[in-house]
Amino acid sequence: MDRQLPGAGGHTGSIRPRKRTSRLLWPAVLSLLILFLVGCAKYNTFYNAKRSFDSAERVRDEAIRKHEDPPKPIGAQKSDYDNAIKKAQKVLDEYPGHSLTDDALFLQAKSYYRLESYRMSIRKFDLLFTNFPQTPYLEESLYLTALDYLLIGAVDRSQEYLDRLAKLYPDSKYQAETRKVSGDNSFAMEEWEAAAENYRSYLALDSDIEERDWIGLKLAECYWELEDYVSAAEVLQEVSNNTTSADLGFRAKLLRARVHVRMGDFEVVDLLLVELRGQAPIYRAEGEVLLVEAESLVMQDKGDEASPLLENMPVEWETPVVKARAADLLGYLYLERGEWEEARTRFQTAMLKRDELDDEDRTRRLTQNLSDYLAADSALPDAQPDRIAGLKLLQANAMLFGFEHPETAADLYVQAAADTAADSTIAARALYGAYLTYDQYLDNPDSASIFARELEEKYPESPQAFEVRSGQSSNLLGYLLAIQETEQKDRYANLTEEEKTALNQATDFSGSLAGEIRGLPGVRRRLVFLSRRPNILFEPPDRAVQSAQARQTELLEEAARGIAARDSVRAAALEDAAALPDSLGVSPGTGAAVTGETPADPVEEAGVGEDGTEEAADDAKDEKTEEDKEEDDKKKKKDDNWDFLR
Repeated sequence: MDRQLPGAGGHTGSIRPRKRTSRLLWPAVLSLLILFLVGCAKYNTFYNAKRSFDSAERVRDEAIRKHEDPPKPIGAQKSDYDNAIKKAQKVLDEYPGHSLTDDALFLQAKSYYRLESYRMSIRKFDLLFTNFPQTPYLEESLYLTALDYLLIGAVDRSQEYLDRLAKLYPDSKYQAETRKVSGDNSFAMEEWEAAAENYRSYLALDSDIEERDWIGLKLAECYWELEDYVSAAEVLQEVSNNTTSADLGFRAKLLRARVHVRMGDFEVVDLLLVELRGQAPIYRAEGEVLLVEAESLVMQDKGDEASPLLENMPVEWETPVVKARAADLLGYLYLERGEWEEARTRFQTAMLKRDELDDEDRTRRLTQNLSDYLAADSALPDAQPDRIAGLKLLQANAMLFGFEHPETAADLYVQAAADTAADSTIAARALYGAYLTYDQYLDNPDSASIFARELEEKYPESPQAFEVRSGQSSNLLGYLLAIQETEQKDRYANLTEEEKTALNQATDFSGSLAGEIRGLPGVRRRLVFLSRRPNILFEPPDRAVQSAQARQTELLEEAARGIAARDSVRAAALEDAAALPDSLGVSPGTGAAVTGETPADPVEEAGVGEDGTEEAADDAKDEKTEEDKEEDDKKKKKDDNWDFLR
């Protein structure tokens, strides 16, 4: 039966059950909403990390697109990589075990690699390999880990990961990348053969490789350094014909022109120069093109035309590299004309960019030879008679071995040998220089034999005479050692019996002492003074004496104050004890407690004795343990040993 419900107008109605279903659904809906928001937070955090990483990568990709080496991350690019690492770490910390964990680890490891933090990158990759052995990032991770180890110098570990990469992914695109990186490393270390081999392997792996033209240019540079000009010309022609980069095409033509200069194909050089002159202003390479033209003229023995071309080069064309190479060319031209001072100045300028020179070692030697020659030339007018022959010998050596002027060198050698004020060493060297110049440089055996005969007659025991007698099969070191041994025997034979006995005793003593020293523990081989001298004593300065006296007076005053303080404390203690009643069990005369123990003296506890001296140090010494004493004994023994060696 339906119950009536009170209401206006007396309307009746039935009771309906309350709707609890919606209330029960709210917690479930709320839970789902929370889970959804948490999931969104996870993905949003990783999305931000990935976005920062991609932003940093765009800078790198742009450099590669322009055929440039990727720059080291700085500024905003570095901040993006750092932010990617930070956001990825938040995913790892706040949502452990999430499906994005391997993504976050890989993102961190790759960011550390880009930042050149190779050891941190290795740590993150190790976590990835350990926890996610089947991660979809395994291929690239193996490649990057190999690079990490390679770049910290662990070549063996790097090769392990490369072998794993080859085994698991035989057709991996990173096989080619590995060759490229190895080539770049060898290129940077100027190991041209290894770099060329790696670049050739890289190019042979795939005909559609990106950067093929850029790697081709580097391969040509390797051939240039190896002086394999034919191979370099072939590679450069292919790069010039196939590249889509105008800048790279210009660079290839420029190097190709230099290659053909070395090959002597001057007609090809002239054709290339026409194209290069028109394109040079676009790349601000007018100076480099002018250098190719000057090199071509020099190779055609037209140095008189090349000199004004280089000397009148506009200043705005002189980049540091162009300036150094131009100075090097001019230095050789001035040297050929005998303009020594100007040649040295040009070579010194060239050495400011020595890495860009074709033959850095030769330019350095010539600079030194020119400095020696000019120094001798300036010293000759005021030189003492006994020094003139030595200075001319120095000039002759520079002319022969540095400047390649054998005629001038021969004249200077003859002048030095004919100088009667010269000592036997200088005269023998001068005669040998004259013989060598006429025999090997001027192809004049008759004159050479004259100087050889004179050298043998005047200085038969000299090393130079031995060289002439022995020819190509000479053993000069053995000859000198034999002479030294003979001289030592002669000197020993001339000693008296007393001198021989003293020498033998000193030798025996030195040998036995050396054996004793080698037997001492922890003592390495070193120079030892065999005779000791007393220590040098100096009087202390007045200031030090005054300071010591002032310190002593201060200590005495402190001791006196300590005695006074002790007496006052003891007197006060006795007065207090006398005022106490007998029931407390204290003897009025001594202040002793009922236990019969003597009360501690506060002054004595402070370490001050009856005579006012400090006793804390003595008490500390008395309480030394056996272990401390053993340590002191060891130290004393060691000190004794070092005192013996001093």
